[in-house]
Amino acid sequence: MAFSSERDMVETIKTSTYIQDLVNTEPQLIRDEVKGYFGVPDLVVVGIENGKPIAIAFEAKLSNWRRAHFQAFRYKAFVNKSYVIMDDDFVNPALLQKDRFEKSNVGLLSIDHSGDVHCHYDPYFETPYSPRLGAKFNDQITNTI
Repeated sequence: MAFSSERDMVETIKTSTYIQDLVNTEPQLIRDEVKGYFGVPDLVVVGIENGKPIAIAFEAKLSNWRRAHFQAFRYKAFVNKSYVIMDDDFVNPALLQKDRFEKSNVGLLSIDHSGDVHCHYDPYFETPYSPRLGAKFNDQITNTI
């Protein structure tokens, strides 16, 4: 059974231990829809490691993997990793295009109704491609944590 909305999916994602374990540091910050940058990710998880912020953005879509991939790629302007999270019932078309996620270094996850997260591609850590937006984001987040 599919999620009824992206909001329901994001709420389930936020309680997932998989998402929380991506940044294994204390303190940790999880925020919905962070605005003011190059797009509005559905979820951002940030931790501090060795005095530096580590930021991961997530774009949740029920079924439109192309739109999600486009948006998640944009978030790499200000975060270190970016993921698409799809409803597990509709992830198969995205899996057929997994090479696109690998080439662009955008992660692909799916989540089922029990809250289990399935990792189909885990991107490697990168410096944000916009130094200005990365610094702006890090300044804002560092002051929040």
